[in-house]
Amino acid sequence: MDLFWLKLVHTLIALINAGAVFYILYCGIADRHGRWLNIALVILALEIFCLAIFRGDCPLQLYARRQAGTSGHVSDLFVPDWVALNMVPLFTPITLLAFALVARNAWRRRRKPSD
Repeated sequence: MDLFWLKLVHTLIALINAGAVFYILYCGIADRHGRWLNIALVILALEIFCLAIFRGDCPLQLYARRQAGTSGHVSDLFVPDWVALNMVPLFTPITLLAFALVARNAWRRRRKPSD
């Protein structure tokens, strides 16, 4: 795969994942639930599962390194390098907060007596 296409695909995946994180956060703050929240949760679960399988490394970054013949960082996103290098540290606390808020809301809904 050409590096341009790899960057394009990886950037789109990163944007979808970021959108999912912020949508989950919105749902947690606004106490919303439904199909789109479930879709966002599945998207994020797939990302977390993928990172777990590859021990914290993105498989597309590993592919880019292999294509470039290096073991260091390869620019594989259409974002500044400092953003690409810090995506996980930047998004981890936001994701944890979003999950906590959604879980709190779900717990409250379950405890609420039915009308």
